[in-house]
Amino acid sequence: MITGRQIRAARALLEWDAEDLAEKAELSRDTIFNIENGKVQARETTTERITKIFATYDIEFIPDEGVKRKSDSITKLQGVNDFRSYMDQVYEAATQLYSIDGTKPICICNLDNSLFRKYMGDYHAVHVDRLKKINGLEIRSLAVEADKKHVPGASYLKYRYLPELKAVIAPFYVFGDKFAIIDFDVPDPPRILLIHSPALAHSYRNQFDIMWKNASDKPPI
Repeated sequence: MITGRQIRAARALLEWDAEDLAEKAELSRDTIFNIENGKVQARETTTERITKIFATYDIEFIPDEGVKRKSDSITKLQGVNDFRSYMDQVYEAATQLYSIDGTKPICICNLDNSLFRKYMGDYHAVHVDRLKKINGLEIRSLAVEADKKHVPGASYLKYRYLPELKAVIAPFYVFGDKFAIIDFDVPDPPRILLIHSPALAHSYRNQFDIMWKNASDKPPI
C-alpha cells in the first residue's frame, strides 16, 4: 500500500497542492492531509482512487516508498468519472504555452459531439467555460458533419469537415505529448486508451495536419 510520503512526493512532481489532488480524487483536503501525515489509515478503495489519478498523469509508485514519472505509458480509463478526469488533462494541456503558440496544438478527430455532451453531463459547461478563459487558445476538430449544438462563444474551437472520416477512423485526441482513442460503444462508456508517448503524439499530429489541410471549412449539406 502506498504511504503518505509517496503521495506527497507524487504531488510535488506534478506541482499540485493538496486541494488539487482532493478535487481530482473527489476527497476532502483534510482527508489528503490526514493520510499524508499518518493521522488516518486510508481505506483500500481510497488509495486505489489516488493511485489511479496519479497513473493518468504518468506517475507511478515503486518499492521502498519510491515515486517516479513514467516516460512512455499506457493508461486505460473507463466510465463517466474517468472521462471527466481525462478532460481535466486536456484542459491542463490547453493552458500550456505549446498549445497556445501552436507548436503542439490540441487536435480532435471524428468525435461525436452528442456523445461527448452526454457523458460529460453538467461538467460540459464547466469545461467549456474554463477553455473560453484561455487567451489565444485554438483547438482543431475534424468532423464528419456540423455540430448542431455548437456552444456560443467557443471561438477557440475551429472545425473542418471530412465526411469520409466516419467509416475509417476511430475518435482520437492529440494533446501535449499524449494520444488518446475514445470508444463510446462499450459497456460503461466511454472507454479511453491514453498513451503518453512524444513520438506517437508527434506522428498522429502530423497525420492530423495532412487531413486538416485536405478538409473543407464548410460543413457538408
